[in-house]
Amino acid sequence: MAKREIPITSFDGIAENEMPDSMVKTPRLWGSARLCYTICAFLAMVVQLCLRNTLNFVILCMVKPQPTTFENATTFHEELAAAEADSYCGAIDTGTDSSKQRTGDLSWTRNQEFALLGTFYYGYLVTLPIAGRLADRFGGKLLFVHSITVQALVFMTLPFFARRSYEGAVVVRIIQGLIAGCGNPALYQLFSTWAHPTERTAFLSFAYGGFSVGALLVFPISSFLCKLGWETAFYVVGGVSLVFGICCQWLVYSNLEDHPRLSKDEYEYLKCSRVEKTSNKVPWKAILTSVPVYAFIFTHIFNTYGIMVFTLLIPRFFKEAMRLPLDQVGILSSAPFFGAFISKGITIASCSIIEKRENLNLTQFRRIVYVLCNLCTILFITGIVFSDCKQRILVTVFATCIGASADLSFSGAYWPSLLYVAPTYAGLISGIANCLATVSGFLAPLGISAIVRHGTKMEWNSVMSTLIASYLLGAATYGLFGSSKLAKWGKADKSQENNNEPSNENTIEA
Repeated sequence: MAKREIPITSFDGIAENEMPDSMVKTPRLWGSARLCYTICAFLAMVVQLCLRNTLNFVILCMVKPQPTTFENATTFHEELAAAEADSYCGAIDTGTDSSKQRTGDLSWTRNQEFALLGTFYYGYLVTLPIAGRLADRFGGKLLFVHSITVQALVFMTLPFFARRSYEGAVVVRIIQGLIAGCGNPALYQLFSTWAHPTERTAFLSFAYGGFSVGALLVFPISSFLCKLGWETAFYVVGGVSLVFGICCQWLVYSNLEDHPRLSKDEYEYLKCSRVEKTSNKVPWKAILTSVPVYAFIFTHIFNTYGIMVFTLLIPRFFKEAMRLPLDQVGILSSAPFFGAFISKGITIASCSIIEKRENLNLTQFRRIVYVLCNLCTILFITGIVFSDCKQRILVTVFATCIGASADLSFSGAYWPSLLYVAPTYAGLISGIANCLATVSGFLAPLGISAIVRHGTKMEWNSVMSTLIASYLLGAATYGLFGSSKLAKWGKADKSQENNNEPSNENTIEA
């Protein structure tokens, strides 16, 4: 498609990209191109999350029922503890009675089940840094669209290969991860084009709300589709994702000039604050010596560990530690993500208003929000540790609150800050951060499988203790070193630094 030339209102003595925000009319949001992209990003997060996490529940339907905890016990003390738990809470569901819908026919071991959940992240880890730089350099549409369409096609082949060998399923999941790794950096980078600085946090929060909605939907949907045969879940989720990805070809664009439906007013509004793509060398020395960058990366690592544990293993936690039948597991496993969905509404409603306050120190505000939210998350996790398997409603409430507080710390605090520190290199740095944080995606299931050998509540409490430690480290890191100030090297064009700084903090730091 040929690039469209859009006339720009001229102002004497003011370069096109130096036009102050006060001289540019804010166009209406409804029906705008920036809202269209934000909605597409939201739906992309929904389908990406479903493609990634459907297996986390469906694997409980795919594999032949495991022996009960009592039968798994190897010592007298383990047998006694298992017998007491079965007497108090009821025996762990083994595929009978209320769980007749489980028609698993694959003979995989418990360790293989845990390991397969993490194989996705072996591939995801490889492409994240590459995708971030490519999105910064050439625009994000290509990666955004095809990370959905191609991944959906690969996802639908998993039942075929899983029935033939465990190794075949592993290969499919690794390939799926390779493709999925291209999507998130591109989605994040496109917001530097399609969101004005005063709208970025709200738009990002709405878009990443798709993560919560996808996680909220994926487990109940998977539970329902399991009743129709576990293969159905892969075909339905993959088919819907494929259709959506094809539609995005006509809805998402890398550049303002390429968009056929972009109004003149909106073009001027976005153009004056757009971060231009650059072929200049990446300022690696500045990036690698930047304290705010390291704070962002390490905060993301600690935060991602908590996300990984909940998205990968919460169905198994409710099934084993809470002794719930499989049909209830599908519903209650969505509790943390329902809480996250609620917190997204709070973030979207408040952040745009808060960030426009003239005297607000955005760095301090985000630090305080993040630390308080993490402390609340730790409090709720502690509540789960001290609850037993008969207090299922209380545990569900705690899980919902964990999702709300953890998501608020993500969307309303540290995650948008990178677009303020280094908008030109946001895709690159977020890709590196995601790459390092994703290591927990395959290490967590392996480590937890070593801790949770029999599925007892005490074993799962040990897992919860690792979450508490992770959130404490995250609070300390971002609380001390997090920043939302524009770095000197954060934009390729130095003439834009003062005009495009998205907050009211005028200090520019290294």
